[in-house]
Amino acid sequence: MERNWLTLSVISLGLGGLLALVAAVARTPLVYKLVPPDYFYHSIIGHVDLAIVGFFLTFGMLLWQKNYRVELKPSFYLSLLGIGGIALVALSGTGKAVPNNYLPTIDHPLFWVSALLFFSGFWLASFRLLPEALEDIGSEDPKKHLLSLSIVLSVLMFLAFIFSLPKVGSKEELYLFYERLYWAPGHIHQFINGVFLLYAWYYLLELRGVKPSLGRLKHASALLFGFSFSYVLIPLALSDTVSEQARRLTDLGYAFGIGLFIFLHLFKLLKHIRVELKNLYSSALMLSIALYLLGVFIAYAGLMPALLEYFMNPHSHYVGMKSSLSIPAHYHGVITSQTLAFMVLTYSLLKELELGAKLSKVSLLQAYMYGVGMFMFVLGLFFAGLKGAPRKTYGTAFTNDPFVLLSLSLMGAGTLLAVLAGIIFVVYALKSLLSPARGE
Repeated sequence: MERNWLTLSVISLGLGGLLALVAAVARTPLVYKLVPPDYFYHSIIGHVDLAIVGFFLTFGMLLWQKNYRVELKPSFYLSLLGIGGIALVALSGTGKAVPNNYLPTIDHPLFWVSALLFFSGFWLASFRLLPEALEDIGSEDPKKHLLSLSIVLSVLMFLAFIFSLPKVGSKEELYLFYERLYWAPGHIHQFINGVFLLYAWYYLLELRGVKPSLGRLKHASALLFGFSFSYVLIPLALSDTVSEQARRLTDLGYAFGIGLFIFLHLFKLLKHIRVELKNLYSSALMLSIALYLLGVFIAYAGLMPALLEYFMNPHSHYVGMKSSLSIPAHYHGVITSQTLAFMVLTYSLLKELELGAKLSKVSLLQAYMYGVGMFMFVLGLFFAGLKGAPRKTYGTAFTNDPFVLLSLSLMGAGTLLAVLAGIIFVVYALKSLLSPARGE
């Protein structure tokens, strides 16, 4: 089943990467008219749901199965059907695209059913492994502790989703309908992604022969438990799950929950990292951490002024991070740090499964191409956002500012480099996965 999970995750990433290219072209000067305006929004939604949600969570279930030695067959087939349906709706351009946060949605029956199937598979796996996770939650082994933490958080995510259902309101306001549905569970989902990212960093460090013990650092997980539990209560305690109070709490969770949690682990990791630019695992670890820190810097730069104003004057109107291209710059830095780490872990897993040829210099080149491409992409979005360039907007008609146009061109160039690296990865991984294992 590990081979099946890995194949599904790579396919999900490949389809999402294809739609990322479409979305980036639609925002790049001179070439944006190649993409029809209506299809731009389907491409963004398909990219997020396949390359981020689908890839990360299927890879996460692969890690669960690998660690706990339990075959998650029902979850696999539910996830397969879910990803297939979401891809079909996004690629075909059917239904109404709703660019809400966390699980952007296409308002179409096939999309609803597919998303339900996928998350049913994910939550079924988390409940199946919950007893084992509770036994390992106190472990000082970083990988064991973090995987068990991800499973417990996944159960809390399910509860937040169930409690949010009665608070969604009318579908006459589609954006708010889906925003209210996904807001609380979506924030816990980001915590899960952060835990998986840390797991990948410790795994890459272990591949270089270094295996630190967590010691008292394991108690830092209380930060995630506390904020996640409060997110479960948001739909129960508040009449509107996306109210100003809810947004204050969730932003605090980002700044002082997952943000502080990852920084504490980073201090431990950085003590053990050796700079080896020609080693695949060391290079990937450094590139991944650098991308993450870039994304986090953008977030703190945007969030801290609003949080400080709120602390100084709690009765003031809370605005959060200003809506511009700086927001996708932030989360693409954080998210692609995880994508890069998972890509390189895939090379290691293929080696364990005795699939594919011996790792060549192409894998190292691919990691650098993806990392540099995403740096260009994130910086391009960030610079454009500094000038107020709007997010989720087709074309470049909103500006004539040369600085913004140059920034968007940098984003487009970075996209091409990252997509080329993604193609190399997907082709190599699928060729290896679909070939007989060595010795067969």
